[in-house]
Amino acid sequence: MTPDAILALYDWQIGACFRCGQADLFVTRVDEIVTPRGEKYELSACGSCVLAMEEERRRFAERRGRAYDPGGLGRGGA
Repeated sequence: MTPDAILALYDWQIGACFRCGQADLFVTRVDEIVTPRGEKYELSACGSCVLAMEEERRRFAERRGRAYDPGGLGRGGA
C-alpha cells in the first residue's frame, strides 16, 4: 500500500503532533490519555509520524506472523 493510500485511511485536522512536536499542521487522532483525575488529553500525529508508526505496526505484525491491516492507529489496532 502506498503512503498516500495509508494516509487516506485517516481523518485530518489542523493541530499539533505529540510525537515530533510540530504545531499548526494536519494531524490525526491516534490515542488519548486519561489522567487519574479523569482529565482526557487527545494525542494526534502528523502524516510523517503516522507513516513511521504504521511502519512499526507492519514490522510488528510481520515478526508475529500476523496480517498487517493499515489504518489501525487510534482504533486499538496493534
